[in-house]
Amino acid sequence: MDRERAKLEQQTKKEKGDLLWFRLILFLLPKLVHAYFRLVDLTSRKIYLNGQYGDEVCEKRPFTCAVFHGTMLYPVYYCRRYRGVIMVSRSWDGELIDRCLKRWNFDTTRGSSSRGGKEALQIMIEMMNENHYCSGIAVDAPRGPSRKVKMGVIVLARDTETPIVPIVSCATRQVQFHSWDKMILPLPFSTIVMAYGTPTEIPKGLTNDEYEALRIGLEEEMLRVSQMAEDAVAHMKAGTTNEK
Repeated sequence: MDRERAKLEQQTKKEKGDLLWFRLILFLLPKLVHAYFRLVDLTSRKIYLNGQYGDEVCEKRPFTCAVFHGTMLYPVYYCRRYRGVIMVSRSWDGELIDRCLKRWNFDTTRGSSSRGGKEALQIMIEMMNENHYCSGIAVDAPRGPSRKVKMGVIVLARDTETPIVPIVSCATRQVQFHSWDKMILPLPFSTIVMAYGTPTEIPKGLTNDEYEALRIGLEEEMLRVSQMAEDAVAHMKAGTTNEK
């Protein structure tokens, strides 16, 4: 039954890939996404909380960027300045994302926790170690629960000996979608707040319980800096409202 389902999925993908409209989307969407985020970047004011972590870590050595799926869009665009590799699912949605990321100068591996994830993670580790790459990983992807850190980022950082740097963002003007991750899209002419979390080193040779404690600690830190960014945006909005 599973083989038949996999065969049917593969056949469906081939048929979709042959459709002219979908090939046009694959060609046009990365260009449009790049243009949109360039517009957002050029027209928005940026505020960096705990920015010293970016100066002390991200500018000086390879790192693993930890983001929540719902707030990852601007941090991923921002981190295009660092040569790195990102895992993308093998779905057709993943194909669109893959092409967008490559336009932002990222390399990619294809897989997710539900299909090909272990192999893709191993390729990421090898690429990071061989090329001194950074990496980015949505810690709660691909299916959530939202804002629940999974163990993959811990394994990635441990095996590449890179610090995990949480990065979250929030904007004064943004659209929030009704998806499982409550994805946020920043709008042009915003103030974008990016908050860095405390970098976390993941040593080798720990017990499973000790790695689980690090996972929990990372999740708590990401929730903390997320709240920090959201509070900063709420304060700015309140100030604007009071002025009016």
